[in-house]
Amino acid sequence: VLQGYVSMLDRWGKNDEKILDESIEAIKSETEHMKKLVEQLLFLARGDSGKTKLTMEDFSLNDMLLEVYEESTMIDTNHKYVFKPADESISVCGDISMLKQTARILLDNAAKYTAEGAEILLKTAINHNGDPSFIIQDEGIGISGSDVSHVFERFFRSDPARNKDGGGTGLGLSIAKWIVDKHGGYFNVLSRENIGTRITVSLPQKH
Repeated sequence: VLQGYVSMLDRWGKNDEKILDESIEAIKSETEHMKKLVEQLLFLARGDSGKTKLTMEDFSLNDMLLEVYEESTMIDTNHKYVFKPADESISVCGDISMLKQTARILLDNAAKYTAEGAEILLKTAINHNGDPSFIIQDEGIGISGSDVSHVFERFFRSDPARNKDGGGTGLGLSIAKWIVDKHGGYFNVLSRENIGTRITVSLPQKH
């Protein structure tokens, strides 16, 4: 794509302002996508080689998700974000920056595949196993039943995601899984096509 637009600029862009503007925007978009892809590949490569270390500390899960919620409402004004913390304070031991990154990845996916004006819910809870959890739920395009088991595989993108303009790299959920695995945690994914997706991240605590 980059080579194509650079070639077009070289041939016609010097004299055609429309081609110039279109090419510059496309190159900016593609280089941003490439930058994100390289950063994600480097993260996974460092993780695979054992070079990524977690900084474990006790923190409030409610406070962490509140911060991510406040970020999202500032960054994305096209969706309605709702935050529902658990009634009780939930304390977990983990790498707060890594777990924030997990929440951001899930929210980025939710926003990408949810229509403007629709609701995205952030929630904390103690799940049925007694484990601290946070939940990201959207009203988006959903994932087919056959694809749900593959969503954490590297470079996997479901059919609706592939057909969506401005799709991602297919690495975000792999990174989220790496982080949650390193915390001894687990995911629960519930999704219905054209209804939405709910992803629960549970973080069992050592007592």
